[in-house]
Amino acid sequence: MPKIILPLYWIVVIGEDEWEVIRKKNVYGVPETSRARSPRKLIKPGDIIIFYVKVKGSRYLGGKFVGAFKVVSNWYRESKPLWPSEVREGKVEYPWRIKLKPIKLGIADFKELISKLVFVEKKEKAHIYFAGTLANFGRPIPERDARIIIENLK
Repeated sequence: MPKIILPLYWIVVIGEDEWEVIRKKNVYGVPETSRARSPRKLIKPGDIIIFYVKVKGSRYLGGKFVGAFKVVSNWYRESKPLWPSEVREGKVEYPWRIKLKPIKLGIADFKELISKLVFVEKKEKAHIYFAGTLANFGRPIPERDARIIIENLK
């Protein structure tokens, strides 16, 4: 009998400028790194990524979930600038990329969902779960939480 591989659900923290590229091009990228918790080592085809826009440096979308995507490719290396910072500097900072297929786009305010999300164990310190690129301390979130976030994207 073939082995069934269930998807993992990840929250990826991004800046507002990166969101525009992800939304328009259906691609996500990470820097060259050898860290054990690198998204490139953890996120696989078939997994689901929910993007969260960080508060710092955001004009409109900070503190919000903005879309859910299915990963539809393996990681591949790209040498052409894509992200706003790369285009400005003419230098690739995030060469490792994956292709994405939108599941649902919209806006869901994290503050309105905190009480419903089980991965946020310390509700009074909810911001700590969004430190770094991979939220939840580099761990996937429960499918139940992913469904709540996706259902609330409006």
